[in-house]
Amino acid sequence: MSPRVVACGASAILALILAAVPASANEKVPGVDAGNCTTSLIGTQLSLPVFSAATQKRLDEDIEIARAALRIAPDREESHFWLGRRLGYAGRVCEAIAVFSDGLKAFPDSYKLRRYRARHLARARAFDAALADYRDALALMEGKPDSFEPDGLPNPAGLTIGTYRSNIIYYHAQTSFATGDYPTMVAGMAKSLELSADFARDDMRVPTAYWTYLAYRKMGEHDKARAAINAIEPGLKLIENFTYYQAVQIMQGRLDPTAVKGTRDSTIKFAIAMERRFAGDEEGAKALLAEIVRENPQGHWPSEAELANPDRKAR
Repeated sequence: MSPRVVACGASAILALILAAVPASANEKVPGVDAGNCTTSLIGTQLSLPVFSAATQKRLDEDIEIARAALRIAPDREESHFWLGRRLGYAGRVCEAIAVFSDGLKAFPDSYKLRRYRARHLARARAFDAALADYRDALALMEGKPDSFEPDGLPNPAGLTIGTYRSNIIYYHAQTSFATGDYPTMVAGMAKSLELSADFARDDMRVPTAYWTYLAYRKMGEHDKARAAINAIEPGLKLIENFTYYQAVQIMQGRLDPTAVKGTRDSTIKFAIAMERRFAGDEEGAKALLAEIVRENPQGHWPSEAELANPDRKAR
C-alpha cells in the first residue's frame, strides 16, 4: 500500500496540546543515560526481554543491518530512526534514545526522530521529556502534509494504520496519563481518532475509548466514562487492536475477567486492575498492578504510575 497523504488543521491541533500542557524548554538532549531503563517506578529491577532463539537472531540481524545502513548513509534521516527503532524492538530502550538524539544533531528539525524518541523516553519513564518531544514534533509538522508511519512490526494484514500526526497526538495523550493530565488525555484521544484513516477507524476507536474511559474515571466523571466506553459496539472490523477490544469489553462489563484468566497481556490485565480500583478493591488492584510490573522484564509504566502515585495531578 502506498503512503496516503492526509490533510488536517495542524494549527488547531498544536494549539490544543500547547494550551493543555505548559511548554517546557527541551534544551538538554537526552542521551544513553536518559530516563530509567534499569529500575521501575516502584523500585523493581528491570532487564532485557528474553526472546526465543529465532526471534533474538532476527532482532540482532535487523540491528546489524540498520547499523550498516547508518554507516553507509548517515545523511539519511531514516537511517537514524530505523536503528533506534530496531534497538527499541529488542528492548534496548536507552540505547535507542541515544541513537535518536544523535540523529537529531544531524536533523534538528526532524519531527519523525522526535516522535520516536518521545515514545522511548516514555518507556524509560522520562515522561516530561517525552511530552516535550511530542509537542516539538507536532510544532515541526506545522504546515506539512501527514503520511502513514512505516511499521517495523507489521500486523497480520500487512496494513499500516497510523499516521505520524495521529500517532504523535495519540501517544502524547497516552503519556499524559503518567503525569495526571487527564483533560489532555481526553482531548488528545478525540483528536487522534478524528485524524485516523477511514479504513482504520474501528481500530483506533478501541484504544482511544480505553484511555478516554480511564481519564474520565480518574477525574471522577463516571457518566462520561461510561458513555465513552459503551460507544464501542460488538462486531467491529479490526486489523490489529484485538487485545484492546477485549480490555474494553471488560470495562463495559460484557466480558467476565475469568474468561481471560491466565492471560499475560498487560493491556487486558491493566483494565482488570483498574476496574478493581474503581470498585474499591484496593488490595486486589495493587496486587494485580504489581504482578503486571513483575512479569514484564521492562516493567509497565501505567501500572507503575498507579502504584507509585495513584493520586497524581498535572502540575
